Amino acid sequence: MFMAIKFKKKNSRQLGVEINGRLLTAILCKYDAWDFEFESFSIELDEDCVENGLFINPQKVFAILRQLVQTQNWQGIDVITTIVSRQMVIRHIDFPMMQDNELSETIKWEITQHIPYAEEDVIYDWCNLGSMKKDQSNINTILLAAAPSETVNSYIKVFNEAGVVLQAIDIVPAALLRWLLYIGSNQWPDIQVLTIGVINFGEEMTNLAVIKDGTIQFARSLAYGKQHLAVMEAEKALIEELYRSIEYYQNHCKGQIARIIITGGVDEENNLYDIASQIVKVPIEMGDIEVSKLTSKYAVAAGLALKGIV
Repeated sequence: MFMAIKFKKKNSRQLGVEINGRLLTAILCKYDAWDFEFESFSIELDEDCVENGLFINPQKVFAILRQLVQTQNWQGIDVITTIVSRQMVIRHIDFPMMQDNELSETIKWEITQHIPYAEEDVIYDWCNLGSMKKDQSNINTILLAAAPSETVNSYIKVFNEAGVVLQAIDIVPAALLRWLLYIGSNQWPDIQVLTIGVINFGEEMTNLAVIKDGTIQFARSLAYGKQHLAVMEAEKALIEELYRSIEYYQNHCKGQIARIIITGGVDEENNLYDIASQIVKVPIEMGDIEVSKLTSKYAVAAGLALKGIV
C-alpha cells in the first residue's frame, strides 16, 4: 500500500530527544519536500542527572545539552521531547458519543477523577480514539495524557536555555506510532491492515502501544524497565503486567494483535526478547529498521523527530 507523506515545511531540520533513565537518545531529522534522512546520537548521563524522568540536577542536564547543541550545530533548532516518568499519566476514559467541543468541556470537569493531580497543577491533552470497545458502538474512548505543570516547565526551561526551541512534549505511544507508520512501513508493509503491538523497553519504564488502522488503540505505561530486571520479582511483575494489558485489549477492544515489535534498550546481554515471547503467542520481531539503519533504541526519538512533519 502506498503511503503519501506530506511535509509542512521545506528544507529544514527537527530534533527528537528521549531521556530514559541515564540514556539520552536523539534523532536529527533532515527533510525537504520529497524525503527525509536521519542522524542518530546517544550519550549516557551521570547518575545524578535524572531520576524517574525528573531533572534532579537541572544545571548538569543543561550543561550536557548545551554542549551537544554547540558541538552538533543545533542552535535554534526545533525540538520535540517526551517525559519518561511515572508522573506522566496516560489513561483511557470512556464517554458517550458526543461532539469534540462537548467532550472537551466534559473532560475539563472530570479530569481530576482520573489523574492524581489537582486541575490547577496539571497540563493535559487528549485524543478521541472513537469507538473501539467490542459491542459498545455508542461509546467513545479518550486517550488522556497529563503531567504536573512543574515538571513540564522544568523541561521547557532546560531545553530552551540550552539553545534549542522546545516545540512540544509528546507521549511515547504517539512517537512509536509515527516511527512505525512512516519509518517502518517498508519493512512491515502490512501494518496498515494488521493490529500491531509495540513494546518499548526503557531504562526506567516499559511502554506498550497497540496500533490499528493507523491510530493508537491502546497504550499502557509500566513502572519497570531494564534497570529493574536484575531482580527476579520485578521481571515477573513486568511479564504479568504486560500479559494482563494485552489480554485486556484483546478481550475488550476491536482487534487481535497479529505481531509484536520490540523497541528500546534490547541487546544480546539482556533477556527482554525472551520476556516478550512469554506474553503472547504471535510473531515477535526486533524493531531495527534496515532501510534507515536505525536500531530499535532510537524508535521513540525518531518518532518524536517526525512530529508535525508528517
